[in-house]
Amino acid sequence: MKTFSIYLIVVSFLIPLCSCEEDDKVTSPIPFRFEFFSFGGPIEDNTSCGEPPIFMIGQQGEGEDDPILGNYIFMSQFCNNVATGEYGDHDFFDEEGRASSFGYFQTENGDRLNIAPLVGQITPSTKEGYDLMFQDPFEIEGGTGRFEGATGSGMTDSFVSLQTGRTDHVWTGTLVLK
Repeated sequence: MKTFSIYLIVVSFLIPLCSCEEDDKVTSPIPFRFEFFSFGGPIEDNTSCGEPPIFMIGQQGEGEDDPILGNYIFMSQFCNNVATGEYGDHDFFDEEGRASSFGYFQTENGDRLNIAPLVGQITPSTKEGYDLMFQDPFEIEGGTGRFEGATGSGMTDSFVSLQTGRTDHVWTGTLVLK
């Protein structure tokens, strides 16, 4: 009887462990530091942000040898009020029920890591050799392939040279993969 009681105790502890449904596997937050550059890029759907001084801006760039992304491209699109420096979605699109701003990183194999609509303000640069900068928070909203269901957040640290049209970026934060 004593042996049976021991087996019963052991089994009563093991059954709940074995009968649980498998949870979606979520990794611990992974710190990242995406270093890349961008230039003016194409605008999807020939969209407009309404009347000047608000203009649609497209950015296209690339980064290399990142531990998470490998070699990748960066694409973004947003409305920019050149009078105030504010960027992001514009009321013009709210009326139509769509977003004007987006961003994503795409790896060589096609996996995408999506950035929530970018919102912030472009200001005069404090870094020598650059004219403008933006240092704003951003959110990660899923993606495709290995980034499906990804979440996270970070901070932009981006500097614009008007003479060359180049923006140098260092975006840092944490990424959680499912």
